[in-house]
Amino acid sequence: MGRFRFIPRYLLALVLFLLSSCTFLSNRERVEQYPTYQGIRRVVIFLQRWPSYRQLPRQNDLGANFIRKETPFFGPWEPAASPDPRAVDIEDVDDALVGELIIQVLEKKGYQPFLSEIVGLPADGEVTVARIMSQYQAMDSQVDAFLFCFYSPTLYLADANALPQEDRRRPHSLQGINRMLRPGGDSVTWAGSRAALAPKHAISHAFIYLSLTLFKALDWQPLILVADSQVGGKLWRWLPQCLPAPTDLDYQADPAMIQRLMCDNLRCRLRHLIPDAFQKIAVSYGKENHSSN
Repeated sequence: MGRFRFIPRYLLALVLFLLSSCTFLSNRERVEQYPTYQGIRRVVIFLQRWPSYRQLPRQNDLGANFIRKETPFFGPWEPAASPDPRAVDIEDVDDALVGELIIQVLEKKGYQPFLSEIVGLPADGEVTVARIMSQYQAMDSQVDAFLFCFYSPTLYLADANALPQEDRRRPHSLQGINRMLRPGGDSVTWAGSRAALAPKHAISHAFIYLSLTLFKALDWQPLILVADSQVGGKLWRWLPQCLPAPTDLDYQADPAMIQRLMCDNLRCRLRHLIPDAFQKIAVSYGKENHSSN
């Protein structure tokens, strides 16, 4: 009977072998399907805040077009032609916070990301994505990809008249919005119903809009394209609903809770938008060798 004690160990070894084989085959199929994406590891990130009350020439909002090589990434900015009267730019969500969220997701996906900026750019005038990539490659030729990102942290008031006209073209803190809507209170009503039916001193939503393009450094080929709710590129899959989901219920939310919901929502969307990094497969003498770039 003693010899049968070892059978579970053999079964466990067999299961582990089959699982590893499935993982290998899955990764191999993906590498073959997306050959241009092999070996992307070191990613440099460029962020640009896009307030709801501003626009780029020939583009009124960040979701109108994908970020392309010819996109003016650093201005010149213009006042938005028709800003949403209920939209408020939230200053609590800045480059440091959004950059941290993007880096966290990229690192978990297997990349080596870092934030950067190009010094010596003109204060006024148009600076395109192509110019930034060219200038950066002259300083660092080891980068694998460039990630350009516009982001717009926006809160929507239930009542457009709650914010004075002169205050609509500047950023506001969540604490300031709280004091404006509910003086002396520590939270505001996040309305689940339509704005027309919502309580007057309430907010209807808070969201970080995002547009990003990942360019391969070798030939500047776009690998991932996102323009707000539009997504382009072969790597797109089904994006599930990220909280907070639409609801018919009203609830109380303080500034910290609002910011956390905005950031958790963005983190969730990024996890589904950005694919895992995977190793490059080199084929030599009919055998497959796995090596990491």
